[in-house]
Amino acid sequence: MAWKSILSLSRGHFTSHSIYTLRANAPAFRDIPPVWSQRRICWERYAKPIYEFCREMVPMRQNIHQNIPISTTFVLGAGFSKCADLPLQAEFSSLLLSEEFNTDIDKVITQAMKEFLRDVFDWHEGRELPSFEDIFTCIDLSAGTGHHLGIKYTPKVLRAIRRMAIYRIFSVLDRKFSTSEDINKLLRSFCTSVNPASRCSFVVLNWDIVLEKHLRQLDPAVTIDYCCPCYDWNNPDTPMRPVGIPVCKMHGSSNWVYCDNCKSLFFDLNEKLSFHTKAGLIKSDFRLFDEKFTDRQFDAALEISPEKRECKFCRNMVSSHIATFSYRKSFRTPAYPSIWYHAEKLLSDSDRWVFIGYSLPEADYELKHLLKVAQLRMSHRKSTRKKKIVVVGKGDVSTRHKFERFYGSETIKFYDGGLPEYVSKMCEGGNLPDSV
Repeated sequence: MAWKSILSLSRGHFTSHSIYTLRANAPAFRDIPPVWSQRRICWERYAKPIYEFCREMVPMRQNIHQNIPISTTFVLGAGFSKCADLPLQAEFSSLLLSEEFNTDIDKVITQAMKEFLRDVFDWHEGRELPSFEDIFTCIDLSAGTGHHLGIKYTPKVLRAIRRMAIYRIFSVLDRKFSTSEDINKLLRSFCTSVNPASRCSFVVLNWDIVLEKHLRQLDPAVTIDYCCPCYDWNNPDTPMRPVGIPVCKMHGSSNWVYCDNCKSLFFDLNEKLSFHTKAGLIKSDFRLFDEKFTDRQFDAALEISPEKRECKFCRNMVSSHIATFSYRKSFRTPAYPSIWYHAEKLLSDSDRWVFIGYSLPEADYELKHLLKVAQLRMSHRKSTRKKKIVVVGKGDVSTRHKFERFYGSETIKFYDGGLPEYVSKMCEGGNLPDSV
């Protein structure tokens, strides 16, 4: 009503109704004089500047909504990162306790993890490791409730093992990466920064930065919106929510660090920030497993000054910011509610969901609920189109059954040849391979 009244005034229709409507509906206009003789002053002083501003903004908003809608959301699992030669979870067993990690710090971590696995899971060298879900669930349930896991493993010791295990996983992820041309082709076709005619968003279940690295290779000036309040580690004075490609890292990221004191979250698009700042490694943790490991020895082995591990604002020591493989994931920090809210919104607004390398595991029950909520959120409206769901995988029968039971067999298009098949189909004639 206020907008219509501004239009009416702009055309010279200085009626009592127009002025009354403005005063009643727009707080900024409540001091408009109702006297007829002052209507011209009303237009010049109040309505005209806002009218001219709105006249410029309306075409811009129409252009945003009509030309670059967020029509596709990609849900990226471990299979997506496998395209860049990162190991799948099942392949971590041979790497987690590898002798490749031979620094003084790594040796203590390896010994602590071996001792824990032997005591808790009766593991012996040469045998397959327990699943990460079992390892982290046992740690998180005991440490999170303040209970022991056997008399030897107090909550303090369990939290130390958890920090060491996360650091070791980051170490594995940091050693293996190669550029994938299939990922580059996918991003060239969908991402606005390299293809102005398209727009997409990403819901990422991985800790790694394979997506960010490929986006940066295609466009070094690309900006990423992590959909939560966060700061650039190298330039913390920049805005917390840059305008860019929406990327929701549902379980955190290896290029994030978090300050438990001032609750600030930092990111670095160029490297795995948690790994390179040795985030989460604490001197006292190492003495729990090696009493001879002195503070001086720890500082020397760390190979990074304490100042480079401090929060940019309050100088507190930063830590990693991830939700583990546990069945009871911790989403305690302020960033996660924002990330999950925006992920649901992006999924709900998208016409097409493309799952790449994601098997819909039982441990991700919170995410499965979010996916179902986003699917049904606007389904009651006649104008809402049915979601097009595409699953890109390696032909695993159990994964196919999971998706068919969850979404129905008639709503999904499967590509069992993985990302190479999907990309090749996408490039044929420039059509998107999403028809069901």
